Amino acid sequence: MIRRCRLGVVAVAAAMSLLSAFAFSACDGSSHAITASPAVEPSATLPPAEPTPEPTPKPAVTPAPAERPPVFADCDSPALEVRRGNSTRQMVALTFDAGSDAGYTSQILQTLSDAGVKASFSLTGEWSEAHPDLVQAMAAGGHLLMNHSYDHPSFTGLSTGAGPLSTQQRIDELDRADTVIRSITGQTTKPYFRPPYADFDGSVLCDVYADGYYYLVMWTVDTMGWNGATAEEIVQTSLSRAKQGAIYIMHVGSQSQDAVALPRVIDGLRAQGYSFGTIADILR
Repeated sequence: MIRRCRLGVVAVAAAMSLLSAFAFSACDGSSHAITASPAVEPSATLPPAEPTPEPTPKPAVTPAPAERPPVFADCDSPALEVRRGNSTRQMVALTFDAGSDAGYTSQILQTLSDAGVKASFSLTGEWSEAHPDLVQAMAAGGHLLMNHSYDHPSFTGLSTGAGPLSTQQRIDELDRADTVIRSITGQTTKPYFRPPYADFDGSVLCDVYADGYYYLVMWTVDTMGWNGATAEEIVQTSLSRAKQGAIYIMHVGSQSQDAVALPRVIDGLRAQGYSFGTIADILR
């Protein structure tokens, strides 16, 4: 019995020794227990990402120029600088400068006639001498004629660097152009003058008034056709900047797309509720 107990104690001691050795090895890192990896759940399959659509490009619209400060004239009776007509009426005025080539003048006159629109044309004397039939057609169509000088010099010299014209030179430019236009149409261009290059100062306002030109006609909206704007850009600019009493400046020359855009400009402005008049009409 004693022997059996001793054998049992020995067996228990041996078992304890083995457990101790195993525990020491695990802490020591010399042997590694194999741990079962947890099961990985299959990830859900995501649908392919939708491609981001490219934004539709919008026609470019030329930024509106900053408002020019008023010009002060040192005389008792200066011409009135006009940039906008009567702002209480739902009317706009289309104006066209003619001083280079005949370009699209015939097409413009036909478009205006078809639409029943009266416009205003600012003409140089030289252009009128070269295209008397077109000047006659303008007058016959009931359009207003404005003086744009004889040969398009800068009255102040700002844009040409040639120096300002004297008072007498300015008057000569106006009178010579008016003489040519009157000889063709029997109508005077007075009292409306548009300065070449849009160059003027207080002395110009005084000089042109003294010669019977009481209105120096500028504009509210420049379509930028003369500067390479496309027909689509001209339409967008014209319609987005419409306002009561707005004066539009366009050009008849072949380098401008104003004539191409004109039918859509007229239709679009009419859709906005605007009527059309000459400079004389819009100032009332």
